[in-house]
Amino acid sequence: MNRTAVLVCGRVPAAADPPSTATVVDDLCERPAAAAAALREADADRVVLGLCERRPSGELVSALVRAGAAPFGIETVALGARPPEEAARLIAGARAKLVALSADERGRPVLRQGGMSRRTLFSPGGVMTYAPVAALDETACAGTARCSLCVERCPEDAIAVTLPLPTIDPGACTACGLCVPGCPQGALRLSGAATVQTEAQLEELMPGATGIVFACRKADADAPPGWALVELPTLALLTSGWILQVRARDVDVRLAPCGSACCAGAPAVEELADRVLLENGAPRATRPERIRLTEPYATAEAIRHLVPPGSTAVIEAEASPLGLLTLDRERCTLCGACATACPTEALRLDEATEETVLRLRADACIGCSRCATACPEQALDVRPGIDFARLQQDAVDLVRAPRETCDACGADLPPGPMRRRLREILPELAGAPLELCARCATTAAASPRDATGDVARQSHTIARTS
Repeated sequence: MNRTAVLVCGRVPAAADPPSTATVVDDLCERPAAAAAALREADADRVVLGLCERRPSGELVSALVRAGAAPFGIETVALGARPPEEAARLIAGARAKLVALSADERGRPVLRQGGMSRRTLFSPGGVMTYAPVAALDETACAGTARCSLCVERCPEDAIAVTLPLPTIDPGACTACGLCVPGCPQGALRLSGAATVQTEAQLEELMPGATGIVFACRKADADAPPGWALVELPTLALLTSGWILQVRARDVDVRLAPCGSACCAGAPAVEELADRVLLENGAPRATRPERIRLTEPYATAEAIRHLVPPGSTAVIEAEASPLGLLTLDRERCTLCGACATACPTEALRLDEATEETVLRLRADACIGCSRCATACPEQALDVRPGIDFARLQQDAVDLVRAPRETCDACGADLPPGPMRRRLREILPELAGAPLELCARCATTAAASPRDATGDVARQSHTIARTS
């Protein structure tokens, strides 16, 4: 079905001039049966409630569930005394969030909290509700063989390394949200609070809004007049990129954490966003074409719009979704192990016709340190932070070396830095000419009397017979 109804309580002033998509129900909170009938009449399984208060009664929610409302398919907007234009914007935001809700969204079944009538107790649909859990978009996941960053980030060991995709244990998941912003493919979400839902909601809310309040659902927060409320299961979903994306649209941002452990990281995220804005003076005149909240691209893209060209500021911060990569060029051999280990392809070894180049896309680096772990020469160091100059470039060339061929047999040679390193660590190649491939160099080391004459002829013979 996947249709969304909008029900507005007749008591709120906005009901006098409701949005064209809305149905006005007198005393909506006090008449659960009328609300359920309106939902059935609309043939919908998702519903936006425009109420005087932000929290609907348990009886109203239970009636809507019995009438066919989907799990996580009920959104409430507190309209109060807001003017019709503002009320319409809030309703449109909630509706856009529900339209983007996954058709098969599920969570962990739990008993509904709060008082319930006897009728509700005899209805399984009214007694049970769903708590959010982490969910995986299998079409977007890069797979555990290449990534598995979510497994490392989960503090409850609720995500297991299985092939080809990770497996989530709903019973162990506490919906802390830490895995979601750490997935560079945007393949993870919390039930009912997918990134695409928040993106859709913000696109409707921001035009004409003074500011956005990002609030933890447990904080029971509200937004002042002219502002819009965006509720999340936890502010662990929030990143600096979310704040900067909104600020790049000239809309202010406030946070409303719940004060418990689930929102402990929110102050650091807000501080990082403030540092980005303060470091770079007046924002540029450009704006993102659309809201994009998947990291690390959300932060990188917002900075490109906010930061004046030529900025060389560098910020180190644990809350950064981007990484600061430092390379010791003297130690790098261009072996490519770092590029192979990188789950986002931020590092790439480009073996062009004339050169071998190790390139970095700073907007794709998430600071996971996989490259540093894989580097056999310990040439890499990665820390969380933001390098504004690098973000202004499509890619940065870290190390380059010319492509060469063996003087003896004509075969392609490994990069020069790698050949020099191999000669250092392999005794049998000590003193062998760098202009030769490994096989010819080994022959040269065994026949030191003429490395450029007899050895070359021997190598040609070997090459022809091999």
